[in-house]
Amino acid sequence: MIHYRPFLNSDPPAIAEIWRSQPPTNSFIQLMTPAVLDDLVYSKPFFDRAGLILAVQDDKPVGFVHAGFGPNAELTGIDHNSGTTALLLVSPHRDRETIARELLSRSEQYLLGQGATTLFGGATKLLAPFYLGLYGGSQLSGILASDVNSTALYREAGYSESVHARVFRCDLRGFRAPVDRELMQVRRQFQLVKQAESLPRTWWEACEFAAIERLEFVLLPKAKGAPVAEATFWDIEPLASSWGVHAMGLASIEIDASPNACAVATHFIGEIFRQLQGFGITLVEFQLRPNESLAVEACRKLGFEEINTGLLFRKPSSS
Repeated sequence: MIHYRPFLNSDPPAIAEIWRSQPPTNSFIQLMTPAVLDDLVYSKPFFDRAGLILAVQDDKPVGFVHAGFGPNAELTGIDHNSGTTALLLVSPHRDRETIARELLSRSEQYLLGQGATTLFGGATKLLAPFYLGLYGGSQLSGILASDVNSTALYREAGYSESVHARVFRCDLRGFRAPVDRELMQVRRQFQLVKQAESLPRTWWEACEFAAIERLEFVLLPKAKGAPVAEATFWDIEPLASSWGVHAMGLASIEIDASPNACAVATHFIGEIFRQLQGFGITLVEFQLRPNESLAVEACRKLGFEEINTGLLFRKPSSS
């Protein structure tokens, strides 16, 4: 007999065991421990034990679902209008699909009870970012398309889906930036500068990156002036250790609009990669929104491989 209950302080070892029971995949950290969960999940100031629901059989947890919310418009607190099922995992079990469906239903009930008017499936930067560095890669972009069990679960539950991000990777071993006349002109005009890491600009950003070291770069005109491009990278840990590489992930990028913006973006990213190579980085991952066309085009020119897609699932609360 399966019963369901909220999280208890004694649950982290069992939750870590459920995590480790999942089939090996690059989408999940493999060697999950209670300490990692304490540091990166339960310590979040918006963590609510009622939103972490466990399926229990004979006093042993066999699955869990974690629901949460995004920030308000000022990024100073939680907004309960949009709620998401951030993560759902079930141990190998003969009734796995039934347990997963019930966990999703209970997650929805929790979110609706807290005031959600729209339900989502999958965590993002602005929706319950509990598992950054533990699932998904360089960013939280909903549910990866390669996670076939999860995508099937949401489709069967009546969720619609949209592409939230395209996942690109570049192997920096032996990387050489392209060279052409336009890129040489950009090189003569601009210089890359590594910035001192800035403090979080909002409460929400502090919640996401408080314990994560970031590298910030800007592209400045050599003739002086404001930056024409800015980017922030972070160490994809502890997930990258599961991949067996030293990896960095793109956290954000901004490129000023201009007639040669694609060349500027390509030069900017290529120069950053030169510096990352010097730091011993061997892999870089970008997760880009479909509308970030400049960065996508730069990825193509720099030899990135598109490896996955992040899907965000959505279900109006009235359905």
